[in-house]
Amino acid sequence: MYVLVALVNIATRFWVMHMRKCLIAGNWKLNGDHTLCEQFAGTAFPTKPSLDIVICPPTVLLQSMHQLVKKYSNCLHLGAQDVSVEAQGAYTGEISAKMLHEAGAQYCIIGHSERRANFAETNEKVAIKMTHLLKANVSPIICVGESREAREQQQTLAVIEAQLSPIKAVLQQQAVSCAQIVIGYEPLWAVGSDRPASPEQAQQVHQHIRQLMTDVPDVDALRIIYGGSVTAHNSAALLAMPDIDGALVGGAALSIDSFLGLLPAV
Repeated sequence: MYVLVALVNIATRFWVMHMRKCLIAGNWKLNGDHTLCEQFAGTAFPTKPSLDIVICPPTVLLQSMHQLVKKYSNCLHLGAQDVSVEAQGAYTGEISAKMLHEAGAQYCIIGHSERRANFAETNEKVAIKMTHLLKANVSPIICVGESREAREQQQTLAVIEAQLSPIKAVLQQQAVSCAQIVIGYEPLWAVGSDRPASPEQAQQVHQHIRQLMTDVPDVDALRIIYGGSVTAHNSAALLAMPDIDGALVGGAALSIDSFLGLLPAV
């Protein structure tokens, strides 16, 4: 009897792992214009039940991109690049989670290494932003990752645990399913460089993240994607790893050809 239960549990975990849809998110950062929106919306991207494609343009382009996607595309999803830590009020220039949802965003990147480094975004602020997004029915893509110095000092896992600690606390307190979030591992030393993490290096960290989140509801449904100089040349090897569920793409997402080239064949 115990053997049968164990086999059922293993089979269930295997099935859930392979039911996680691959997610490829293109982060345009401070790039793009209406013409690029038209190019992406008008492209015949592959429509596959096992694949989610997310485009994250600058916020001012989000609403027009939403209209273009509704008109021309049946497979693209939209994401924002950031959200305010505030829900509403006298905060000139800020954009709330509710506003992003109304503009058509289904996902939103938070905790990106550039936001942490250039705008002093703390782990606690990232957790607050996640809470706002979940209330607005927008799925957060929560970025974590270590510096080159931290990796050389073998502090990678400690850094990521600290970044995820307030995230995990909120998910546990509010009993939020891991299916509602995405975690993006982006090692700072690989972002924008010609030295991306090897598939084995990325897999090790992704596996640790999944183990770290084991006591959060539906951890088997948690999608963990890799970001850090992802290109058509390395995407297949990265996506072949068992705990890598997709990619967060920067520069390669600014060209239709390069972006199409890194989409998985499955």
